[in-house]
Amino acid sequence: MIEIFMPKAGMDMQEGTLIRWLKNIGDEVEKDEPIMEIETDKITMEAEAPGSGIFLSKLVDDGAVVPVLTVIGYIGEKGEQPPEAPAVEATNPPTEKVVEAPIPAEAPVKMEESVKNGQEILATPYAKKLAAETGVDLKDVQADSRGIIRAKEVLATPLAKRAADEAGVDLAGVPGSGFNGKIVKADVEKYAAQPEGERSVNISAAEMNFRTVETRKPLKGLRKVVGQRMFESYSQVPTVMQSMKVDMTELILFRKKINEGRKEKVSLNDFIIKATAIAVKELPHVRTMIVGDELVTYAEANIGFAVAVDGGLFVPVIKNADVLSVREISRQAKNLAAAAREGKIRPDDCTGATFTISNMGMFDVFTFNPIINQPESGILGITGIEDVLKMRDGNVVVRQEAVLCMSYDHRVMDGVGSAQLKKRVKELIEHPLDILI
Repeated sequence: MIEIFMPKAGMDMQEGTLIRWLKNIGDEVEKDEPIMEIETDKITMEAEAPGSGIFLSKLVDDGAVVPVLTVIGYIGEKGEQPPEAPAVEATNPPTEKVVEAPIPAEAPVKMEESVKNGQEILATPYAKKLAAETGVDLKDVQADSRGIIRAKEVLATPLAKRAADEAGVDLAGVPGSGFNGKIVKADVEKYAAQPEGERSVNISAAEMNFRTVETRKPLKGLRKVVGQRMFESYSQVPTVMQSMKVDMTELILFRKKINEGRKEKVSLNDFIIKATAIAVKELPHVRTMIVGDELVTYAEANIGFAVAVDGGLFVPVIKNADVLSVREISRQAKNLAAAAREGKIRPDDCTGATFTISNMGMFDVFTFNPIINQPESGILGITGIEDVLKMRDGNVVVRQEAVLCMSYDHRVMDGVGSAQLKKRVKELIEHPLDILI
């Protein structure tokens, strides 16, 4: 009998989410064949079967959050009975739970468990919820003119309902003055005393929204992780943003000359990663982070670079990028980006950065405030390139410019420290030969 564990994919991983099983019970499984898709706090990945045989049992369902190295299933021989394992302490992510907030504008739903005069009762979800909370039997609630029970019908007091019946008043139009809009007898009497043409119509704010929900799905997976990390960074770090223009003209020409006749092309981003790594290595304050009550400076210039994927982003890391050639950086960047987009990137590939860059140039973004990838002290953003007119030796010339946008942790460095990094990156980009020597 072979045990299937929740893998520990990285030193910091404490628990994982089983997104889905890739095999059904009774299926044949080969060793190292993908058997499940899991999610860590950094990446989504496929986990392989620890052995060959028949998939005998699942101890947790899709969506469960399980501590690492917990047994979650078994592989064995055909007909073999898996052991009766104790219940796995798994939880579902909070976003998977049913949202209990009021939904007053939802479309009517059938209440199949309730029947009134042989007819199924139609009620909105909010009316159903209110009835359950207040102990009201929907069979005793008067529907509106369209035969639908809404929140107002449930929220009316018994005296108000009786007064409405006697006065021939439709409760759907009566504004409630009680707690949470509860309709009391006085509301009905006041409404009934008004001339019919002057009666105000009670329409909830949600019903006046003029919006129709197209889709509704829980916040989970990579988008949830990215959201949590970005919120933590933005709310915990005193972030300051600073920008500097950079002339990209010489780098564009230099790259074009290097790529001539070569099958494997290097990108502008590869040069930017290299230039940033050189600057980060030269400036210790950029490699410094707050860890607990200490300022910790790391020796390596490990550069993370943001990669957009469906539903979020990854930040793969090129280790010791300052000592790598531009061509090697290009090779690693292409492989890491492809692995991220295919969901095959490993946790260790996204660990160990001492500084991060985010290149938005391909989207023609002209300025932005990148969010710091904690616990790093800063992040450098690169914008799109645009043609500008410049005076050179008394002549008007066309140059290609971009903007370096840096967000930095003001606890670790000040404006001068941020400017030093951008100034050095700018110097290297504007003199691209210096990047290679």
